[in-house]
Amino acid sequence: MLKELTIDQARFIAILAKAARVQRDELLGNVAEKDLDAVQPGRGEHNPTAAFGFEPVPAGAPQISALRDAIATLSAAARCELYALMRMGQGHLGAKDLGRGTSEAHRIGDETISAVMIEDADLHDHIRKGLYEAGLSA
Repeated sequence: MLKELTIDQARFIAILAKAARVQRDELLGNVAEKDLDAVQPGRGEHNPTAAFGFEPVPAGAPQISALRDAIATLSAAARCELYALMRMGQGHLGAKDLGRGTSEAHRIGDETISAVMIEDADLHDHIRKGLYEAGLSA
């Protein structure tokens, strides 16, 4: 299914994304959702801080830099596959739509998909779920 991206690369990036998320949550103070006075939606994103992405974390933070570097070291084709896995994990693509997601990533452009992945505070969860949906998790 994956041609350029290895499962280990996807898992490694997911681990880096989780570390960045932990740092971001520490800066936000782990505010409980009920304390944000927001109405919980019936569908879709239930984490109101997800819209912040990694903005609260300084751009030079080691976790964000490591994540950005790991994504940048992938080939353009591997980044497109990682983007497609992320979209699967978000529920925007079905398990059999990896090729369509990769084509979509090529059309969007390398710079844009890299930025989208870096801004996804739930990237870890989305990659892991994408691997699961594609039948690639062990």
